[in-house]
Amino acid sequence: MRETNSGGVKLDRRALILVSVIILISIIGECFAAGIVVSPTRFEFTGAGSHEGKITISNPYRETAIITITPKRILKDKRNLLLMDDGVARWIRVQNGSFTLRPGERREVNFQVNVPVNYNYRDAVGALVVTSTSKAGTLNSRGTSVTLKQATEVIVPVLIGLPGDIRESLFIESFTGPSILLGLMPGSFSYTVKNRGNVYENFTSTLQVNGFLSDAVNSSGGVYPGDAYSDEVTWTPGILDMGIYTATINVAYGRYSSQKPVVAERTLIVIPVWLIVLLVLIVTVWFLRSRKPRIPRIRVKIER
Repeated sequence: MRETNSGGVKLDRRALILVSVIILISIIGECFAAGIVVSPTRFEFTGAGSHEGKITISNPYRETAIITITPKRILKDKRNLLLMDDGVARWIRVQNGSFTLRPGERREVNFQVNVPVNYNYRDAVGALVVTSTSKAGTLNSRGTSVTLKQATEVIVPVLIGLPGDIRESLFIESFTGPSILLGLMPGSFSYTVKNRGNVYENFTSTLQVNGFLSDAVNSSGGVYPGDAYSDEVTWTPGILDMGIYTATINVAYGRYSSQKPVVAERTLIVIPVWLIVLLVLIVTVWFLRSRKPRIPRIRVKIER
């Protein structure tokens, strides 16, 4: 009896695993059902001027596909490939870049590439990104509802020259702050970071204050290519801070590869509050003592 029960348990587990695999295969099959066929797979144009191209998109599957075609600019390095909206992407104009394809239907889409005369050959590779999505479907099982939206994306390169390099470059445009700071009184330090690269950059900044004592304040931000980002960091000296201090702003970045942090610094004088109070007391005591009334001397002369 025990062996039969054990065998029954094993059989139930196997059956459960088999049913799960069948359901998984059916779901995967549905996910891959929505797809498109794109031809040709790349375009090459030579020189400046106006160029025309035609791309054919077909839907061989049983699901209706919603198609969008978006021009992009390609940047790359040894490990990354980015699709950007500037540069070459602005040279490409797609006619009717959004439509619906029924099962078995195909459509030809014309586009135009207007290459400027003074274009950079080393940064002149674009792309047509063809995205196919289907209507969202819902699967219900044992009270659990799962919404699936199938999508396929095809990248068709448009070559006019060479692909541009990913260039990361930040620098500190300005760094300002107080020259004299009283103890226990907050001081604001402002800095502006300029992006001279061609990709969006996230960065973290650290205001390091060194003198009789040391302290640090952290911040972060992000800046688009060609833009500047301004930030303000507040540092408050402690009761023991005094003397000449160096305030250094260190901006670390490198989204795609390690970059050397950019640094700027300035000098300030920290005057402790207790020293000011002590000087005020000394001056007050001296003033009061200097104003103390003097008793006149009385001289008596005796004549014989």
